[in-house]
Formats: sequence, C-alpha cells, structure tokens
Amino acid sequence: MFYNYYDNYQYDSCVSKGICSVGPKTSSLQEILIMYLKLLAFYTIELQQLNGHNNDAEKVILDTISVLMSNLETQNEQFSKTLLYIKTLLIDAKKTYLNLCKEKGLDAKFIKTNIKLDKTQSLTQLIHQGEQEYALRTKHLSPERKNLFEIIGFIVKSLCINIVELKSYKTDDELEKEGFNKILILLNFLNYTDTDTNDILDIINKSSETDYKIYKHLQALKEESYGISEESEVSYSTRPNKAILVAGTNLKELENVLDATKDTGIDIYTHGEMIFAHTYPKFKEYSNLIGQFGVGIENCLLDFATFPGPILITRYATENIEYLYRGRLFTTDYFVPKGVIKIENNNYDELIRSANESRGFKRGKQKEAVTAGCVKSCVKEQLNKFIYNIDKYKHLVIIGPETQNKRNRIYYENFLKNLSDDIFVISFSYRNKSDNVISLNGTTDFSIIYFIIEELKEKLLDKSIDISVFISKCDKHTISNLINLKNMGIKNIFLSKCAPVLLNPTLIKILSQYYDIKSVCHPVDDLKIISGADD
Repeated sequence: MFYNYYDNYQYDSCVSKGICSVGPKTSSLQEILIMYLKLLAFYTIELQQLNGHNNDAEKVILDTISVLMSNLETQNEQFSKTLLYIKTLLIDAKKTYLNLCKEKGLDAKFIKTNIKLDKTQSLTQLIHQGEQEYALRTKHLSPERKNLFEIIGFIVKSLCINIVELKSYKTDDELEKEGFNKILILLNFLNYTDTDTNDILDIINKSSETDYKIYKHLQALKEESYGISEESEVSYSTRPNKAILVAGTNLKELENVLDATKDTGIDIYTHGEMIFAHTYPKFKEYSNLIGQFGVGIENCLLDFATFPGPILITRYATENIEYLYRGRLFTTDYFVPKGVIKIENNNYDELIRSANESRGFKRGKQKEAVTAGCVKSCVKEQLNKFIYNIDKYKHLVIIGPETQNKRNRIYYENFLKNLSDDIFVISFSYRNKSDNVISLNGTTDFSIIYFIIEELKEKLLDKSIDISVFISKCDKHTISNLINLKNMGIKNIFLSKCAPVLLNPTLIKILSQYYDIKSVCHPVDDLKIISGADD
C-alpha cells in the first residue's frame, strides 16, 4: 500500500472539533510572551556588542518559542512562571547593559514598551496586557506589516525547533550560533514598526536560508546516527500486548523510549510523522518497535482516544489534546498541559508503569502494511531517465508528499490526465502510468524535494528548464521552506489548503504578494500557469 493513501478516509479532527485553533486567553498570553522575548532579544544584542553576556537568554528563548507553535492546551500557571522568569532575565539584562554603558561612557539605547518590569502583575492583568498589546499592534501596524511580522514569527519558531533538535545530538558548532543570532535579529525587528520592508524581507530570506542549512545538517546527523533512510514496509497491524504510542517527529526521543522499554515486554507503536523512523536501519534493530498506529495528525483525536495504553507526545508535536482524556498522556515538552505528565531526564518509569497498568490490546487486528520512505539511489535513477530525455520537456513538476483526501485526489487525477507532452512530473503522492510521470514513495519532509533540486542544479548547468512544486503537507517549518525554495529559483510553488493555525488565508495572501506562492485552484488553470500560457 502506498504511504498516505487512505481511500475512504475523510474525517479531520481539526475541522470536526475545531481543535486546531488557539483560544483567546492563550493567544493573549502568547502576545505578552512575544513582548518579553523581543525586548530580551534587544538587550541580548546590545550586550553582545559591548562584549557582555546574557547566558540564560538563549535557553529561555529557544525553549519558549519552540513550543509556541504547538496547539497544546497550555497550562496558565506555567505561562505565568515563564513570564516571571523572563521578566527577571530582562531586569538583569537591562541593569547589566546600563552599567556597561555607564562604564564605557556610552549613551544607552531604549525601546519604547508598555512592559512595566518593576511591577508585579497577576495572571489576569497579564492577559489584559496581552489583549491591549494586540489591540495596539493591530491599530498601529498596517495589515501588510502585521503579516510580515507574523512570517518572522514562523521563521523564528522553525529556527528554534531545528536548533533545539540539533542540540539533542550534542553538537556545538557554528550553525547553532548562526541560527541563534538570526533569531535575535528577527525578534529585535519586532520592536520597530517603521523598518523598511526591503530590510524585513532581506532578513527573512537570509534566516530561511540559515534554517535550511541547519535542517540539512540535521538530516546528515540522522543518517549518521540511524543509517541511510530506505524504502520500508511498515505494519499497521496490532497484536495482543501492553503498548505505548509515540507521536511527533523527534527520533532521539523515540530512541530513548525504545531503549528504556526493550526488556519490559511492552510494544512500541509510532503515530503520524514518526512513521519514518521505520525507514532507518537503526530502528529496525528494535524488536519492540511493532509498527504504526492510527491515521495521523488529522485524526489524532480519534487515534489517541482509541489507543489502549499511554501516549508520549514528543517535543514540538502539533497535536492538540485539549479534548482528550488525561492521565495516560505524557510529554517531554517544555510546556506541559494540565493533566499531562512531564517526562524529565529521560526517566520513563512512569510511562512504563502506565503501560503495564493499562489494558493494552486484547486481541490485536490485522491491517494492510504500507510502504514508507524513498531510496535516494532510486530517485537518482528516475532523475537520470528524465535528464536523458530532457530535450523533450520544458517544465518539471514535483508533487510533494501529502496526506491524501478525496478533494486532493480528484484534483491530481485531473491534473495528471491533462498534462501536455512537454511537462514531466515526479509524484510522491499519486501514481499514474504515463511516460512523462514517475511515481515514487513519499517522505516525511522537504528533504527529498531539496535533494531533487540540488541534483538537477548539479547536472543541468547548461540546460534551461523551469521547476514547479506542489506542497500539500503543512507543518511548523512550511513557511520557512516555501521562502527558501522560492529563493532557490523554483518558478512556481503551489500550496494546497492547510489548517488555519499553520497557514491562515491572510498569511497565504502575503506569501503570494512577496513570494508569488500560489494556492491550488483548478488543474487546467494551474497547468496553464506552469506552461506559461497565462503569461
């Protein structure tokens, strides 16, 4: 079975329950957090320029922002404690900065802000302050500037998540420093409402490029740690036994769980994008890694509710668990929702105890396995066929991996049916038996798309062919990748519908305005854009 192909599946937890939205109280708290963090970025940059240091700033910025993208129902008390801690850092940073300016005989710089650093505020007051800040920002910022700042927020989040994951491999290289400096610069841009638009776009472009470099380095580290990803058959069947479900994307945490449970007799299942752990040779060595459970993130509400054991939600997972039964949910995340148990210092004793006390699978169920992953040598082989016949084609289209549904399936069936002879398609989601279409299995992220583009750039230096890419799977890194792909020279990028919490219509409009990102419309009309018939 081809990965992500579910013929009859139409249910979507985001749509049916509205769980991919953020509540007004949480939104206000996030607003005040950003106020604190952008001011902390300002003082950290100023201290760096004076050879001063704010050693705790990096950790708090990375840990806080890396989970703001998550839709977890965040515990208000924890928000309050985090704000209090950041306020303490701000007071210390400001004091150190003013003292250094005084010692060096320099005029201190100041940022206009509504934050009262010397005033103790209750959670209710903080929420009210966040509401006021949002109202002021809406009043004084043009819609265009507001959305550019929102894009900055997405780039910052993507950078934070990638840097923290990079740190989990215990590296200490220049990329981490480069990435964090970009985060500080981006956050500091949010302090100013009159910055030139071109300057904002310039730092967004440079930061998305740095984000890609970190991402590429992460892929190399994963292959170094777990072996080269390969096409693999993944079981969706279950068997009678106690079990733990691991959701998210963090392979290091899955490895930790597998190591902690390998002698316990407990089965481990993966969920959603974690399926691609099964494509790495290292994870095939674990006999307790049984397979994949459930449909995926769009169906997390039903998947999690029906799993008969504890569930570990790894860092930065996007599942919203507000509607789920608590007591069997665990996380390693920095922010912990009320009723969810925090895993610290890789101690999984409570998770294992919960698995043993849960009912587990009583009978098990046989289901059709799926094929996941993609061998790069296979991709190269198919690319060589295209390159050999390149004079026949003017356009290359890459249809990226996606979670398929009826609407998309109908679109792409018509799209492939109406191809002209001068368009060549590489599809990672839909199969079609045509000379100008090759179908390969999907992967979890943008890595295979980048791989194809870099291979073509290397081999087609003297050829002129435009490339179009269709993106249908949206995640916390999508905006950063869209911008980077555009800056790499991709002519057309088409985006399918995403959950509003990831890409709302206004953001899509601003991406269209500055980066010519197109929304998927009608197959025939989109093919005209690709072929240049609309020019």
